This record gives sequence, structure tokens and C-alpha cells, in this order.
Amino acid sequence: MQDIFKGKKILLLGGSRNMKEILDAAQAMGIKIGVTDWYNTDISPVKLMADEYFDVSITDYPALQRLIIDNNYDGVMTGYTDSYLEPYAKLCDLCDLPCYGTQEQFSVLTNKQKYKKLFKEFGVPTLEPYSADQIDQDFKDYPLMLKPIEGSGGKGLEIIYDYTEYKNVISNEDVRYLIEPYIAERNEMTAFFLFIDNQFYLSGTANRFLSKPQGEKIGLPVFYSFPSSYDAVFRKYTAQPMLEMFKNLGVKDGMLFAQCMLHEGVVKVYDLGYRLTGSLEYKLQEKMYDFNPLKMMIHHSLTGKMLPDDAKFDIERLMQNDIFGFNVTMLGKEGTIERIDGYDKIMQIPGVIDCAFKMIAGESIKEHMIGTLGQIVARIFFTSETLSAGMAILKEIYRNIKIIDTQGNDMILDTFNINDIVKFYNMK
Repeated sequence: MQDIFKGKKILLLGGSRNMKEILDAAQAMGIKIGVTDWYNTDISPVKLMADEYFDVSITDYPALQRLIIDNNYDGVMTGYTDSYLEPYAKLCDLCDLPCYGTQEQFSVLTNKQKYKKLFKEFGVPTLEPYSADQIDQDFKDYPLMLKPIEGSGGKGLEIIYDYTEYKNVISNEDVRYLIEPYIAERNEMTAFFLFIDNQFYLSGTANRFLSKPQGEKIGLPVFYSFPSSYDAVFRKYTAQPMLEMFKNLGVKDGMLFAQCMLHEGVVKVYDLGYRLTGSLEYKLQEKMYDFNPLKMMIHHSLTGKMLPDDAKFDIERLMQNDIFGFNVTMLGKEGTIERIDGYDKIMQIPGVIDCAFKMIAGESIKEHMIGTLGQIVARIFFTSETLSAGMAILKEIYRNIKIIDTQGNDMILDTFNINDIVKFYNMK
């Protein structure tokens, strides 16, 4: 594949640190990378790592069209952020370049109100939302979770405990909210789907373990374990209606993640993302199942196909589930990072695949980032043949990783309780 794409050029919409994942994978395939958005390099650091970069807004379509033509770009990509998806699709349409989804599909799958209606239509298990006219001074079923209808990364979520708080939040006329019950004590999982030329695959499941809540802010992911202990329950009750929904939407290519919770014995979906996800699960999928959705998405951006013509997706390796995969998510407290220690030692631990930094020394976690995925400093990926071996590796990772702020304080917010793995997987 490297020889096929050598000298080809892809323009990335957005230069946040996560976009380095696309840049690294594409450059390893011999592809030249450009980056554009309206942010400076402090906010968009991947610009400085690219072969070239531009300060053109991702919605300035005439300027982007000229940029693509004048600089001989062969494809466009984006990921990790919902709000970039519709501009990406529109630009691809204008330039007649491959796009894995349509503007209409992105419009539906980035809007919580729209896809909740589809959940109901196709029988996808989910928490039943409330309408605004149900919430008055006599309403008693608190707490509630208010979610911006358009948004991702945990931004703008509000936990509401009474009518006064509710009225205060909805007084912001610039934001429209989805209103749901708030389930404080819950077990979560994530499901991953892969779409290849109108064929749909459940490409992995993972338990998603959360940190302790930070005051009134929701817990954030601290650990993922593949496959999920709820895999069979998800396949039985939830996967099939989701696949029917995707078929109705006309989804052809790409990847999607579904955030879920176990509620009343059923895995219920509460959030979707039809895009590359910041959890970077393809690092584990490549090791465990011998496929990498990120590389497939890069291939699609240049060819309009997820796989080469002579390649076939092998679902059998996935169904074997003969090893376990883990994603350790390191969360930081408010403050400025002075240093991060332990990388070299962690990478020498047998089973560790990679350590991906979302933040580096000198960067800050600010008050407005608390309770959002902006608190993620790093993700560490590893596999093991058994759960007990995996927990031994996790213990070694925690022993070595250090995140220190400019005052000399430990910035690590929370860690996964290793003993919890026993009750989820029925270990002896």
C-alpha cells in the first residue's frame, strides 16, 4: 500500500493533537500531508508536523477549493470532532473527492435529537428522553442530564437536580438540549462498527470504566477492556436494530462508535460518532484482529474504497476473541503540566503497543475543561493473553507514569481500580 500512495497528498481539516494519528499513519504510507484550519499553531499543533499548512477556515469553501487545486491534493480527511464532518462532506462534494459519508448522514448522526428519533423508529434500546413540556414545577424525576443536541467530547453536559437549576440552564437560548434521565450508578460499554462497501460489521466491543465524578461533572473514561463483558448482551438485543438503522440511512463506508450503558439488563445506546474516535481503538484492533480502521479510512480518502481490490475483510479473527486488549486513559487535574515521566519504561513493558499523548509539557488543563475529554493527557494501549496478566501490566504502568504540574504536584486525577475487573469478567 505504501508504494501505491507514495507522493499522493491528503489535506487534513483540523490540526488538533489527535490529528497526529492520521498524519503519522499517512506519512508512513508515503503520503504527503497538509493541514488547514483557522487556529494558530498553539491550538493546532499538528500544523507544525505536516509537510505544509494553511490558515484557511474549514468552511471557507472557495478558498479551500483553490488551495486543493493549486497544491494538487488528492484527498481530504478529518476526524475526532463532530462539527468538522458536514464541512468535510461539503468540501469533498465541491471538489469531487472521496468522502466516506454524505452531508445528510453526518447531519443525522451528529444530532442527538435526530438519531434518537431513529432509535425509536428502529427499536434501538436507549434511554427515553423527556420533552420540554414535561418539565414543570411539579416534575419529580430528578436528576436529569441535559445534553447539547449538537456537540461531542462531553462539552456542555449539565446534571440537573431541581426545577430552578433546569430553568437556569435552558435560559441559554444559544443551546438546544436533549433531556434524559441521569443514571449516576451505571456500567458502560462502547461498540465499534465498520462499514465496507455496504457490508456492516460489529468490529469490537469494550467495557468503558469511568472516573469518580468531579463534583457535579460527569465521570470520564479511565480504562477500556476488549472485548466487553457485555458483548453477548449487546449482540442479542442492540446490534441488529442498529444495523437495520444504518442500512436505512444508506451508510456505505466508514466507521462508527456507540457509547452505551447497561440499564435494566439491556445495553442501551446514548451517543454515536460516525468518525474516527479519540479512544484510538484501532491500535488494539490491529494487534488483536489484524485490521486497522484508520488505515482503511486513509485508503478511502484517496480511492473511494476502504480496502484494495485484492483485499478481503476477515471477520473470523474478530470472532475468536483469543486475547484481551486494554486502553489506559490518563486524566489530569486542573493545572499546567511541568513534565510527564515514565514513557520509556512503559514502552519496554511486554504487551504495551503504544502511548499516545493528547497533551504535553507546558500545556494546561483549565477550569472550563473539567468534566470534558479535554482532561485526557495520554492513552496507553496494551494486550495480554489473560485478564490477570493484563492487570499485572496495568499495575506496572501505573507504577511508572507520572504527570507533575508546575507546582510539583501529582496531576493524575483518578485511576482504574484493578480489583473491579474480577466482578465484570467473573474471574476466579
